[in-house]
Amino acid sequence: MQSAFRNNKYAVGVCAFSSLGGIFFGYDNGVAGGVMVMPSFLSDFCIGYGGNTLDACNAASANLPTNWLNFTTLYNVFYYIGCMFGAVAGGYTADKHGRRLTIFSAALFYAVGAVVLLSSGHGQHTQVFIARIIQGFGVGNATFSLPVFAAEMAPKELRGMLSGLMQMACVIGIMLAGIINAAIQDVSQGWRITVGCGLIFPIVVMAGIFFVPESPRWTYKARGRDSASVQLKKLRKSDNITQELNAIGNVLEEEGSTKASWMDLWTDSSIRRRLLIAMGLQVLQQATGVNAVFAYGGQIFKDVLGLGIICLLMIQIVNFVSTIPAMYWVDHYGRRRLLLIGGVGMVIGHLVSAISFTAGCSGNTVSLGCSKEAGWVMVVFTMVFIFSFAISWGPICWIYPAEIFPMNIRAKAVSISTTTNWAMGALMIGIPKLFPYLNINGVFFLFCSLCGIGTAFVYFKCPETKGLLLEDIEHLFQRPGDHYVQGPKTPRDSV
Repeated sequence: MQSAFRNNKYAVGVCAFSSLGGIFFGYDNGVAGGVMVMPSFLSDFCIGYGGNTLDACNAASANLPTNWLNFTTLYNVFYYIGCMFGAVAGGYTADKHGRRLTIFSAALFYAVGAVVLLSSGHGQHTQVFIARIIQGFGVGNATFSLPVFAAEMAPKELRGMLSGLMQMACVIGIMLAGIINAAIQDVSQGWRITVGCGLIFPIVVMAGIFFVPESPRWTYKARGRDSASVQLKKLRKSDNITQELNAIGNVLEEEGSTKASWMDLWTDSSIRRRLLIAMGLQVLQQATGVNAVFAYGGQIFKDVLGLGIICLLMIQIVNFVSTIPAMYWVDHYGRRRLLLIGGVGMVIGHLVSAISFTAGCSGNTVSLGCSKEAGWVMVVFTMVFIFSFAISWGPICWIYPAEIFPMNIRAKAVSISTTTNWAMGALMIGIPKLFPYLNINGVFFLFCSLCGIGTAFVYFKCPETKGLLLEDIEHLFQRPGDHYVQGPKTPRDSV
């Protein structure tokens, strides 16, 4: 691993730079929850909205005005809608115009959306919704394009780590958002300052993305072997690229010159099998409940312990710290093993939290009635859940789909799987609607069960891809009756 890192410093730098797009993805996720409770945001969009008073806008979550609850829900829903369309559009752009332009367009859309949001005046709710759609379009585009770009640029020994850098950047963005929100929450126009800070990252990406090489795999397919050779030599900082270039060329020759269509995702049995695996991982990543923990955990722990912001910050720190070793473990231990270990850890985290609430809390979602002991057990095992997620399902559910498809269909397939993630995320916004029926512990039990289903899904459906060229992963998913594919191209002593 260390020698691979030393020999590929430039490729590591390229992937690290491109992953900056993950920061504005994470930053937006971290900012949104804080912004909507800032006094400056409430003053601009809640107070006076349908006659809402200052006291009504600052009421406990169970007693907030209905029109304000609807606004905050739509604030997130329109964002997710934008993400879904951005992921689909990214599949077209990446195939037609290349990976770099797709990353540039992701940053551009997010920046434009942020500017539209910042320019929204008092009570201009419609403009806010338009801004959220545009921001979401950029984020959806980024979450599709960044893992694909990194997977195609990385040497096979480091592909897991470099493809997972987007998730590392994402958790950095979440941490930065938490710090900035805490620092300026009571400042006049504080919400505009925190949203404005988020413009730094897409601007940096737009300024630099065309100074790094294009994906050699896309270049070979779009512009031929000679152009791909130039890009690959730049990327590897070596003239010894014949074996990798031949592997790319052989697979593209097998795939043929005909462009893959969207229907090929479903009519080719091998591709369909992989697409369902990729979509399943993305759906199950959202079903773990991780976004619900970040979105509503602060309010729950505030009601339990009176330390909502502190507990949420503790969880964010665990998320950040745990993602660091995951970047190494994913290539050392493999994708499949980490997903299984993380799945078991997530089940334990949710299960103990649910049991703790059941045993130590006597109330409901309005008045929890929890003992301090039960509250701290819930906090600790929520951190166990976050640790388990961060080392496994957080990064790998973005890495794995970007690896398992052939070049001619990869962009379309990953855009569909990414769209599935955002569609499931939109559904998860409705989790609070379950609280009155299931109570807090019931929701924890539900997430526990879903994490168990996800672990079983990985055990039965997801083979290991660690250490293989992208061109060799094809063979993991072949079955009798599928079209003929030549033998592996990865030397056995390099796997």
